[in-house]
Amino acid sequence: MKNRLIVRWTMIIVILTTAVSACKDDDNPSPIDPNNPYGAINAWIYDTMDEVYYWTDQLPAESATNDKLDPSDYFYDELVVSADRFSRIYPDFQDLLNGLEGINIEAGYDYQPVQSGPTEVVALIKYVKRGSPADDAGLQRSDIITAVNGQVITTSNYQQVLSQVKENHTITYERFNEVSGQYEPAGDISLNVEVVPENPNLLDTVYTMGDKKIAYFFYTFFSPGPEDTDLYDQEMDAIFGSFKDQGVTDIVVDLRYNLGGAISSATNLASLIAPNVTSSSVFYENVWNDLYQNYIEGLPNGDDILRGKFIEKAGNIGSQLNGPKVYFLVGRETASASELVINGLDPYIDIELIGFQTIGKNVGSIPIEDEDNPDNDYGMLPIVLKTFNSQGLSDYDQGFVPVGENFIDEFDYRWYPVGDIRDPLLKKAIENITGEVLPSSIAGRVQAWEAMTPLQFDGPRTERANLPIIFDNVKIDR
Repeated sequence: MKNRLIVRWTMIIVILTTAVSACKDDDNPSPIDPNNPYGAINAWIYDTMDEVYYWTDQLPAESATNDKLDPSDYFYDELVVSADRFSRIYPDFQDLLNGLEGINIEAGYDYQPVQSGPTEVVALIKYVKRGSPADDAGLQRSDIITAVNGQVITTSNYQQVLSQVKENHTITYERFNEVSGQYEPAGDISLNVEVVPENPNLLDTVYTMGDKKIAYFFYTFFSPGPEDTDLYDQEMDAIFGSFKDQGVTDIVVDLRYNLGGAISSATNLASLIAPNVTSSSVFYENVWNDLYQNYIEGLPNGDDILRGKFIEKAGNIGSQLNGPKVYFLVGRETASASELVINGLDPYIDIELIGFQTIGKNVGSIPIEDEDNPDNDYGMLPIVLKTFNSQGLSDYDQGFVPVGENFIDEFDYRWYPVGDIRDPLLKKAIENITGEVLPSSIAGRVQAWEAMTPLQFDGPRTERANLPIIFDNVKIDR
């Protein structure tokens, strides 16, 4: 079975809009058993996992599984091993692809519920997507939502109340008043939800501090572009080309909310930063299960699949950076491809991390659908490989941790707009670069919140938070 599937799979890592399909022995879907309506789908799930899963040697025998379970329950309860935090299954494959491309039906703001008192909860806005209804309505980072559709948010209802933002809704919110030094009511805003393609290149700018020209790049997730394009990567290239033309001497890359995404965009970003790399320089290495590792090693393009290489980019700024060094701002939502960039760059450039401990995802996945069965809409993202850097290191499964005074929890401080140098993480990076504490006349006082505790919730980014690295740029030739 496994060897036949390898021959059938002419591509197992593909552009996100092209699926990887696993076949059954007769290449035809099994008829639906009235006594087991999930049998055919679960058989496809098992066959696929048995072949490609990184931990395939730990799977139970198919006969020992309960194939009458709902497919999602079958996947998680019968097959996913305890060491696997990130494999996912979706009832609709297209929803999976849309999420990977950053295309969601929403109002266009990202938020974090935080407990602000014994029973009080507010939704703290992290950033607003450009061109979205929330952007058009004037919402800003650091605004706080106190109620949705007239329901005040509390510790007992915040999951239910905040779930209403998935549809057209009205928020009651407050905004910080710089003069009074307090949050003040700002009224109600009615927001419609719509398809919002998220451009991850949220902000780029250059700060001149004495003889330092400090580039700042706020990047929200790794996607080459919408609808099978590379528009976002092209924009990234243009941004770094501008950095280069302006003669930047240092760079701060803000990945604090970047949960990962496509390996092609991760390679693009790293290739714009790493000094003195060529198209033969190794950025990352992949290790698959034994079946695929042996198979790929025997392919003509096996080295390209197992070892991702840098790209020679005209906008590369690595050679003009002081050190050379790159500063990454990281946090609770820094994961997957973001961590791969950090790990992959480490052998080539000094790295300084500022912020909070990252998630720790050193594994990769591919999107898979069942092309042979039109009645099966399910899509899977099973873990198929583990990633290493060119020195063979992959020791960040518990995340990267900034050290010393660089360890900063942004929830301990007042928030400022994206790119405002009073932001505690950005402020620290600039101070480390210049060697000088920013005077209050420039940076203002970093003001601590009253007690603010981030809460776990099933929000618009929950699924992305669970995603592994998505390998979208490698083809296996037979």
